[in-house]
Amino acid sequence: VYGMCDRKARLSLWDDLNHCADRFRNNPWAVLGDFNVTRYGGEHSASGRVTKAMHEFNNAITKAELEDLRGVGFHFTWSNMRGGDAYAMYYPPGISDHSPISIQMRDRQPYRGRPFKFLNFWTEDCRFLAIVKQVWDMPFSGSPLEVIHKKLKSLKGLLRGLGTRPDSKVKDLRSCLHSVQHALKSGVTDPSVVAKEKELRTEVGQAARMEEAFYKQKSRIQWLKEGDSNT
Repeated sequence: VYGMCDRKARLSLWDDLNHCADRFRNNPWAVLGDFNVTRYGGEHSASGRVTKAMHEFNNAITKAELEDLRGVGFHFTWSNMRGGDAYAMYYPPGISDHSPISIQMRDRQPYRGRPFKFLNFWTEDCRFLAIVKQVWDMPFSGSPLEVIHKKLKSLKGLLRGLGTRPDSKVKDLRSCLHSVQHALKSGVTDPSVVAKEKELRTEVGQAARMEEAFYKQKSRIQWLKEGDSNT
């Protein structure tokens, strides 16, 4: 959900939520996003007062029979401390002005491995052509089709050695950025730390474009052309 900034424009959103509640009343469902309005005065840093828009938001939640999930992580403003296996995890914002959120509904299934898939970013690696030539120059017996099959099979392991992610630097940069943001959140005011955070934002933004291309290929959804880094 992404709520409009105007209070009156959000009224249709509350009607839509109640329409969904009627449709999904017998099934589990979740509503996630930026509503552009808070439930309580203490959830907003600028003001502690309760507005008409907040009353309308709470009325819509009550009417739709929704409840706040227990929240954990980098930043959250309210939690009713319920137990259970469902919760919302809030992460550091990185280069965005919103914190990413994931909902954990049940235990993760064990990783079972995935079939081989050629990743386009491998061709950008300076070692790529040398690796292909090395395998293609090897002698293999059999029919032409069998030879091609054997070469491709031998090539798979070497290509995986180039990495299954576009660049491990992306993960490292994000980790550094999150550490600096944690320090700033805890009250650090050193100008060098502030400058470092700005520098890391730029570097993460550049590296994220390569990561976005990687996830776009993995998604295999041709109509998904923009938004959420195609993840």
